[in-house]
Amino acid sequence: MIKIIASDMDGTLLNEKHIISKENIKAINKAEQAGIIFTISTGREYDSVKPLLEESKIRCQCILMNGAEYRDEDGNILECINIDKNKAIKIIEILKNINISFRIMTNKGVYTTDTREKALEEIAYRIQSFEPGTSFEEALRLAEINPFFLELKYISNIEEFFNSDIEFRKFVAFNSDLSILKEARERLESINGLAISSSFEDNIEITDEKAQKGIMLAKVVDNMGINRDEVLVLGDSFNDYSMFMEFTESVAMGNAIPEVKEIAKYITDTNINDGVAKAIYKIL
Repeated sequence: MIKIIASDMDGTLLNEKHIISKENIKAINKAEQAGIIFTISTGREYDSVKPLLEESKIRCQCILMNGAEYRDEDGNILECINIDKNKAIKIIEILKNINISFRIMTNKGVYTTDTREKALEEIAYRIQSFEPGTSFEEALRLAEINPFFLELKYISNIEEFFNSDIEFRKFVAFNSDLSILKEARERLESINGLAISSSFEDNIEITDEKAQKGIMLAKVVDNMGINRDEVLVLGDSFNDYSMFMEFTESVAMGNAIPEVKEIAKYITDTNINDGVAKAIYKIL
C-alpha cells in the first residue's frame, strides 16, 4: 500500500503553463484524504516553490534543490546538505573560464557573478527554452518581471562573498550550446564529491554528492518508519534518476527522457495531460 507520493515539479507536476493543473490538485487532495502523504521533490529553491503551493492550496513537505534542502509543511528547514566552500570556489572558476552564466543557490538567496544585463539575457534565454517560438525581445520583456530575475542577488566582491557565512546549496546553468554544457560537465567531474545532473537538455545542475533527491527522500521515509515499497515517486528527467534507483514503485511521465522511462516501473501520461493525476487515481 502506498503511504507517500513524491513528485517532481518541472516537466512532471507542472503543465506547459508552469502551474499545477486543477486535475492534479484534485488528485492530490483525494490522495491526502485517503491518508497518503504528498511531498514535493524538486530542483527548485523554496522561494519559487512556495507561491505555486500557496496558489494551489497544497501544504506539504518539500525536498528542494535536488536534495540539498528539506523543509516541513511550514517551510522550516529540517535538513540541508551544502557544497564545501573550497569545492564551490573550484566550480565557479571552471564555469567562469568556460564563460557560462550560472546561478548559485544559497542559504541567503540566489546569487550570480553576472551583471544585471547578462543575468537578464540568461533568464530571457530560459524563457525561450520553456516557451519555444517566443521572440528574444518578448522574452526580455518577460524576464524583467520574472521572479527568478527579480529575486536574483549580485556578487560585487567575490572575495568578500567567499569570506562571509554563505552556505552553497546548488549551482545551476542554462546554455543553448550543448557542447559548452558537455565541456562544463567533463571539467566538473574532476572535482570529487559532486552530483552533476540536469532538469532539461540545456542545463546543468551541481550539488554535493549526498544532495540527491533519492538519497534525501530515502532518509525522510526511513525516519518516518515507511518502507521503501510504500513510496511512489514521479519524475521525468536526470535529476529524478536517483529517486527511481532508490524506490521500486516509480512512475515516469509520458514526456520523460528515455533513461528515466527505461528504469521506471510504470509510465503515465504527459505533464500537459495531467499525468500525475492519472497516476494517483490509478493508486487510489
